[in-house]
Amino acid sequence: MRKQLVALTLSVAVAGGISGRPIRIVYGDTQGTNATGMTEMERLITQVKVMAVMGAYQSGVTEVVSQVAENYQVPMITANATSDSLTSHGYEYFFRLAPTNMMFIRDMERYLLDLSAKDPADDIDVKSVAVCADNTELGQQTATWAKYFAEKNGLEFKGEVLYSQGAADLTSEVLRLKSLNPDALIVDNYVSDAILLTKTMNEQGYKPNIMIAKANGYTESSYLPSVGGLANGILTATEFLPGDKGTKVSDAFKAKYGVDMNGHSAEAYTVVWIFRTALQNLADAGGEITSEALKDELSALEIKEAFPGGEEIILPYDTIKFSESEFNGIPYKNTNMDGKLTIAQFQDGSLVTV
Repeated sequence: MRKQLVALTLSVAVAGGISGRPIRIVYGDTQGTNATGMTEMERLITQVKVMAVMGAYQSGVTEVVSQVAENYQVPMITANATSDSLTSHGYEYFFRLAPTNMMFIRDMERYLLDLSAKDPADDIDVKSVAVCADNTELGQQTATWAKYFAEKNGLEFKGEVLYSQGAADLTSEVLRLKSLNPDALIVDNYVSDAILLTKTMNEQGYKPNIMIAKANGYTESSYLPSVGGLANGILTATEFLPGDKGTKVSDAFKAKYGVDMNGHSAEAYTVVWIFRTALQNLADAGGEITSEALKDELSALEIKEAFPGGEEIILPYDTIKFSESEFNGIPYKNTNMDGKLTIAQFQDGSLVTV
C-alpha cells in the first residue's frame, strides 16, 4: 500500500493541492495487527496531529483503529475494508468507500445467475454454491451472505468450509469442498491463503465448474506469479481493472512500479481525491479548515462521474456519496451504498473483464 500512496501523493501534487497548499501524507504501518494499529493511530493523531486518516487494509484492524479515530473526532475513510459491521456502530467520523461484504456477494451471485441464463448452449447451469473462507468475522460474513443470497436467488447452499487464517495446510478443507461438489465455489482469501488454496486444489484434483473469488488476495501482485496457469478460469469480483476506466493513471502506475493497479490501489487513489475535494470545498467557502468541518463536508459530499476539476471516478460506478441505509437488519452509516463490482476472469495470465 505504501508504494501506491506515493503515486497518489504525486497525483494530488500535480492537481495543485488545496489552494496551492500541498497535501502531506504521513504513514503508519499497522503490520496487520490490532495492537500495532491502535498504537500507530494514536501516534498519528496525538503526535503528528493529522487532520484525517485513510485505512486500514484488514477489516479487523479497521474495526479497532476506527474506534480510536472516533474517540479523537478525526475523520477516517476506509478505502478497502469490507466487513459489514464496520459502519454499523453509528460512528460520526468514520466513512467507508469500499463495497461491503454484502455488496461483493450480491454482485457475485448475480453474475452466476446471469451466466446461467446467458447461453444455455454453454451447459453452464448454476444451481448450488458453497463457500471457502477464513474463520475471521470477515470470512463468516462471506458465508452468511452467500447463504442469504443463495436462498433469495433459489440456489442450494451446500455449505461452508472455514479455516484459520494463515493456515499451513488446506488439504482437509479442499477434500471437504470436493465432497460438497457445488456448481459454483465462492472464495474469500487473503493472498497467502489464496495461493495455498489454489495449489492444494490442483494437488487434490479438485476443479469446480465455476470458482469465483472476492478480489482480496486474488488481485494482489504476488498471487498470479505464485500460481501461474493454475489461476486460469478463476473469476473474481474486483473494484478496478486496468483498461476499463482510469487508463491514464493506471498506465502511469504500471510504468512506475511494474505492476498493474488493482482494486485496492484504485480505491486508495479515489479516497485521496475525496479528501482533496472536501478540503477544497472548505477552502473555497472561506471558513476554518478543521476536523469537525471536514467531517461535515464528507457527510454532505456527492460526486458524480468525476471530481471537480480532476479525475473521473475510476471505479466501476459513477456516484460517490456517504449515506445512511439498512439492509437485512444491518445498519450502514456513512457508507457509499452506490458501490458495485466488476467481474473478471484469469485468462492466459491476465485478468479480463467478462
